[in-house]
Amino acid sequence: MFLIFISLNLVNKSYASSEEIINISYRKLMKQIHDGKTYEVQYNPSKTSAIVNTLIGIPVYINFKKRKTYSITSIWPGIVSAVWLTDSIAYLQGSCGTECAKSVIFIAPSTVVSCAEHQYRIKSLDEHYPPDFRHNIPLLIDIKKGIYICYDNTDNIQIFPLPKYSTIRPPKGFYSEKTEIKHNKLIVTYENGHGKMKKINYGAI
Repeated sequence: MFLIFISLNLVNKSYASSEEIINISYRKLMKQIHDGKTYEVQYNPSKTSAIVNTLIGIPVYINFKKRKTYSITSIWPGIVSAVWLTDSIAYLQGSCGTECAKSVIFIAPSTVVSCAEHQYRIKSLDEHYPPDFRHNIPLLIDIKKGIYICYDNTDNIQIFPLPKYSTIRPPKGFYSEKTEIKHNKLIVTYENGHGKMKKINYGAI
């Protein structure tokens, strides 16, 4: 069982940081698509949903039947492509800076998973200097077997199952050091920088 936690940075300014997840409503996103105010719209094979690359640089999943949206990542100016591998699984890839590539696997309607970043040293062998390039691109995504393969944080190659649970995003400004399952329900205890505690029940596991 893999539960994916995405940390949000504390935001003390009145505007959103590049790490903040910005939600866009179904009505607003449909208007942007209708008005042509998007970079790209990639429809899934059945055309029941799509991934929209918005003008603010956030890839957003939209389900036309359920009239719902889900922001896949925070602002990502370097996103290049979103490719549907099945009707419900997509692979997004793009740039994250000089000699850097970033990718995520999205499982509709609300699961985001990614590999650890791996550094490649071919000419730049001195660890005191930047690597030749770095990225978190999976070595393999096998839909039939339901797995993806990639490097972990210790530079070992690991095989992971594609998760079946939704990504859990902590409330803005909160972090968690305690997660438990009580009566088959996931309970996460959060705390903010001022010591305020908050418990959230995420339902049956």
